[in-house]
Amino acid sequence: MPINPQQKGAMVHRFTLFVMFLGALMAILVVRLWFLQVVQGDQYSVLAEGNRIREVSLEANRGNILDRNGDEMVINRQALSIFVLPTEFEKLEDKEEEVARLAEMLDMDPQEILGMVQGMEVQPHQPVLIKKDVDPAVYFYIAERQIDFPWVQADEMPVREYPEGDETLAAHVLGYLGEISEEQLEALKEKGYKAGDIVGTSGVEAFYEDTLRGIDGKEIWEVDASGTPLQKLGEEERNPGKTVMLTIDKDLQKAVEQALHEGMERARTYYDKERDKNYAAPAGAALVLDPRNGEILAMASEPTFDLERFVGGIDEQEWAVLNDPANNAPLNNRAIVGQYPPGSTFKVVTAMAALQDLGVTAYTPFYCNHVFNRGEFKDFPKTCWGTHGNIDFLNAIVQSCDVVFYDLGYSFYENREKEGWVTRLQDYSMLAGLGSQTGVDLPNEFEGRVPTPQWKWEFNQGNPDYQRWYPGDTVNMAVGQGDILVTPLQLANVYAAIANGGAFFKPHVGKEIITWQGETVETIAPVQIGDITSKENNLGIYVDPGNLGVVRSALTGVVWGNGTAAGAFLGFPLQQYPVAGKTGTAEVQGKQPCAWFACYAPANDPQYVVVVMIEEGGFGGAMAAPVARRILEHIFALPPGQGQVGPSGD
Repeated sequence: MPINPQQKGAMVHRFTLFVMFLGALMAILVVRLWFLQVVQGDQYSVLAEGNRIREVSLEANRGNILDRNGDEMVINRQALSIFVLPTEFEKLEDKEEEVARLAEMLDMDPQEILGMVQGMEVQPHQPVLIKKDVDPAVYFYIAERQIDFPWVQADEMPVREYPEGDETLAAHVLGYLGEISEEQLEALKEKGYKAGDIVGTSGVEAFYEDTLRGIDGKEIWEVDASGTPLQKLGEEERNPGKTVMLTIDKDLQKAVEQALHEGMERARTYYDKERDKNYAAPAGAALVLDPRNGEILAMASEPTFDLERFVGGIDEQEWAVLNDPANNAPLNNRAIVGQYPPGSTFKVVTAMAALQDLGVTAYTPFYCNHVFNRGEFKDFPKTCWGTHGNIDFLNAIVQSCDVVFYDLGYSFYENREKEGWVTRLQDYSMLAGLGSQTGVDLPNEFEGRVPTPQWKWEFNQGNPDYQRWYPGDTVNMAVGQGDILVTPLQLANVYAAIANGGAFFKPHVGKEIITWQGETVETIAPVQIGDITSKENNLGIYVDPGNLGVVRSALTGVVWGNGTAAGAFLGFPLQQYPVAGKTGTAEVQGKQPCAWFACYAPANDPQYVVVVMIEEGGFGGAMAAPVARRILEHIFALPPGQGQVGPSGD
């Protein structure tokens, strides 16, 4: 049917109206979108300026810390907490009276609260944390009386929690949290940190801060003049931090801590004849390292501290106690910051150097009559801890004969005019990783010290009599004395290199990084950092595998027969679980000797390196070796044996 002109005009008119309607609708949508993005954004700013917008921070949960088997070592719990709202606080007519009222309820000093609220870094719309773990009665009293406390906010926040009974377990490894410092805030502002944030201060908590820390969210509320919420305007979700799985074995860690603690207590019961008092044994360290990959299976330091004391913030009095030198610095992780002369445990380095460069073999004969008086030492002789008579080099290591190693040190000094020999012994030390940080994934590691003629000259500026490098410097260094210093972890890596036949790895406590959904996003792979048998280094030296084999053979004899640790391992099933190790008794000026024992096991298939150090603990074979034995008994699921302990040996 044909359409007449009148009908056609009506259709065109309706279509035109429809198009105009669609255009108007699109225009309205565009304007609304612009209004939401631009105008309302400005409106929020205006409202905020008028204190009608409140941003409520939603703190993200920090990531958990697990042991290598997935057992929890650090988790989170919700703590009842009290905050102050700065913008509402500024409206108070009598601030001091209101603060005094709150302070009385929280059992705090009013000035402390004022200092928190009026600090320079306080942000107007950011609640200021005043106290965590508030008494529930006080918390709910405030929460239910918001009209009476418009400037106070009662809310929950996540804090660290440790499994019951394990509050001191691996404290130095795990570390603690603290309020961000001004220096940290300046460095971390770009990452979204703000005043009052809680950050890792030591241990894994500090080293893996970026991993463990979540991303905070927030709620945006419109409030009336009294601070009462009117409507929720928006929300940004919070994202929990990632979980860090450690290389630490929780059960082994407990065993190592217990063995070290008991060993130190035992040392204090023995009498030091030379100084007419018992051994002090005020501090110590012990660790277990997997030489095949650098994984730290356990790391203990004494004295230790209670991690729970840092939850909710530690008070000044407790902090002072922990930092009082009279309390032997319990916050120090002596495994990585303790620097000590290694004593005879260092003889393995001298032995490798002598086998490689002095033409010494396993059966080179020596004679020990208790006194070393070669060259300049005729007038000032040095003595050995024993009298060994005729002895070959291999047994000189087994029995830790000082006279033999004094002699080797003197030979290195005599050859100092040869090209590259001025610091020959030092070079072998550095080849084994001494004198530099291991790179462990824990903060504040010390690098120890490998003394050189140049170091001594610079160190003693202003005291010319002590600037020259004397024969005694090299002779002392040959037995791990003098100015050389190592950390227990550095020494563990030296013995890891020997155990592996040359290679050693960067020690690490991190194993895997896991999202809160349970997905592993990173596996921390082993990193080889050296090989004492490789010619590929900038020192121009290496240890021939055959010569290294002599040292390995000697170390297996230390726990047998006439070895300096034979007494400590009496009754230990060495045929089934062979052990290779070395004792050390390091003299420290003005103090009692430091007891050392370093070993690896099984000697024929090394899987564990164990190092024990007890400050002012006496002889290594008598005091430190029994601790290592107890640790190995736990590792190999053996019943605890006693062996022999007492103030004798090296």
